[in-house]
Amino acid sequence: GSNSMWGQIDGVAKIGIAQSAIGDMLETLDPAQQLGLTAYGHRVEADCGDIQTLVMPGADTRAAIARTVNRISPRGRTPLSDAVQQAARDLNYAQAPATVILVTDGLENCGQDPCAVGRALEDAGQDFTAHVIGFDVSEEDRPSLQCLADATGGSFLSASDAAELGLALT
Repeated sequence: GSNSMWGQIDGVAKIGIAQSAIGDMLETLDPAQQLGLTAYGHRVEADCGDIQTLVMPGADTRAAIARTVNRISPRGRTPLSDAVQQAARDLNYAQAPATVILVTDGLENCGQDPCAVGRALEDAGQDFTAHVIGFDVSEEDRPSLQCLADATGGSFLSASDAAELGLALT
């Protein structure tokens, strides 16, 4: 939900592309799959504390996630490290295996180090993994996001358009 999601690819706002791709991906998942949704930058401009779990992880949350994603209106910053930590806590990562999928179109801009956060979550977690999708992220900005994924045994995928984002989510 960071403000940069208003940027466009082929004349379409990145937030619209992401909403569509997430909706399509949700339709392919088993309803029993435990899913939740955490967002950042979606309520307040320039507030690094604007992180909120919008749908708590649970079974049969696909419809709620699709509705909620479609209501996100980007406004703020990119506190991606704190958002990943919030999602990990919601998943009870210290006591149970947990996987977070981060979709971001930009770098951390709230003073945290994604690499250090990834290492700390990996060390404290039962079996924690962060997969990172860099959506329309420049080549020079990818290493910081790759580091978060690598530190937790996750994957980093790059997506430059709607089709690639859909594939990365899948």
